[in-house]
Formats: sequence, structure tokens, C-alpha cells
Amino acid sequence: MAEAAAEEPRFQLGDHVQVLSGVQDGNPRTPRYLEGRTGTVVAYHGVVVNPLDHQHPYPPLYSVLFAVPDDPARRDEVLADIHEEWLRKVEPAAPGDREGRTPSPS
Repeated sequence: MAEAAAEEPRFQLGDHVQVLSGVQDGNPRTPRYLEGRTGTVVAYHGVVVNPLDHQHPYPPLYSVLFAVPDDPARRDEVLADIHEEWLRKVEPAAPGDREGRTPSPS
């Protein structure tokens, strides 16, 4: 796979993002169990060109880390690579709250 020209990332490392649900024409590999969940951007991979799998370059790709809230006593996490069209920025979660909030309009 060859990388396309670098562009300015929409999200920065440490940003809190939420995975959108049912993105029309979005990458079908986004795990459904993460839709609606909030995580933290831990890596930016940029735009990747893969002519064997996709006619056009994919949107920028990010690695996002999610806490697994099933057992608050444990600190389990899931790391997923998710394309930009599936993400939106949210405010960090309040202490004790494991999900972020949509930012208030500026």
C-alpha cells in the first residue's frame, strides 16, 4: 500500500472522539460495537491508497483507544483503526463518566 500526500489531520492526538452510527457510504469495516462509543485518538495514519481494495484513497485513518466499561474495577481497553468520516470530536468525559459529551456550539 502506498501513502497519499500528507494533509492536515482533522483530529489531534489526545482528542476525544465519538464513533458515528450508520455513516452513508462509510467504510464497512468500522466495528458496529463501537458505534456511539467515545474514545481517544492515539495515532494518525493519514490517507492510505490501496488500489487493490478501493478505487479511490480512503479518508484519513486514526487509531482510537476505547475503555471497556463492562467492569469498572478493570481497566480493559479496545484499540481500533477508524476512518475520519466515522468520527466526530466530543468534550472529554467528566470524572467517573466513561463517555464524552458533544461539544457545545461556539
